[in-house]
Amino acid sequence: MFREKYIVGIGRDKDENVGLQEAINQASGALQKNQNGADIPGKDTFTKNIGACRAYSAWVDIGGDSQVWTTAQFISWLESQGAFNHPYWMCKGSWAYANNKVITDTGCGNICLAGAVVEVTGTRGAMTIRVTTPGTSSGGGITNAQFTYINHGDAYAPGWRRDYNTKNQQPAFALGQTGSRVANDKAVGWNWNSGVYDADIKGATALILHFNMNTGSCPAVQFRVNYKNGGIFYRSARDGYGFEADWSEFYTTTRKPSAGDVGAYTQAECNLRFITGIRLGGLSSVQTWNGPGWSDRSGYVVTGSVNGNRDELIDTTQARPIQYCINGTWYNAGSI
Repeated sequence: MFREKYIVGIGRDKDENVGLQEAINQASGALQKNQNGADIPGKDTFTKNIGACRAYSAWVDIGGDSQVWTTAQFISWLESQGAFNHPYWMCKGSWAYANNKVITDTGCGNICLAGAVVEVTGTRGAMTIRVTTPGTSSGGGITNAQFTYINHGDAYAPGWRRDYNTKNQQPAFALGQTGSRVANDKAVGWNWNSGVYDADIKGATALILHFNMNTGSCPAVQFRVNYKNGGIFYRSARDGYGFEADWSEFYTTTRKPSAGDVGAYTQAECNLRFITGIRLGGLSSVQTWNGPGWSDRSGYVVTGSVNGNRDELIDTTQARPIQYCINGTWYNAGSI
């Protein structure tokens, strides 16, 4: 009806002719329904004006080569792609290592942008950027990771962080106890994740510190710590064979080694072997003049010669045995 009205009016009414031209001009610049938005001349401006989020591309070369980038260079590229013109903007890097940059100044790992999903929220002056990396990478990039960059101005501590997940687990001990309580102090395997484990031992539990780097001649070491300074023990693994030796205890000022532990004699054993005293035993006498005298007597010493009548001859000779004491008992020396 609209077209018919103005076509009929051609040549009959000047005002009607002007109206027809305006209608034609508007129609020539109108969007066609069957184009489903493909004929929008400025899609970026259009989505910005209506406040829509922008899915920029599912395959885009981020940077164009595999060289390194700083965060500032990455942000400049995002700005050149109109990422800050929308409340939310995203793209996915092309799956080509040679065509995508590697960000190296995050402080929490390199980001290879090949195959990475980049999401931007906010404005150029107050932005949040999230990058999710794929399962493989190049240029030393961290795989299976999610990096977040927040910058609300230089005065508000801008910087990157990286989330921990099942593929990129949190460092050992950061979460306190590792896993559930284990059945005994040998239950933590040499190739388990490093951590702090709780182990049942004879009605109580012990703390097992487990360190595993999974390489080298000694890939893992464990420490077992008992409550109330009840001892510290360790064991170490060899190659891929695991823990071949039992726990060994550290000696401390409160847990000194026994004589048997270091191969020494006990005090009782020392008392059975060491002489603690020497003396002369009881007096013995023998008639020398017109008597038998003494032959050699091992272990005795002559202590006296008696000349009772003061003549030129000795009447008797006196001697005492040499004695020694071991563990409180005196013994005659068999020989010297």
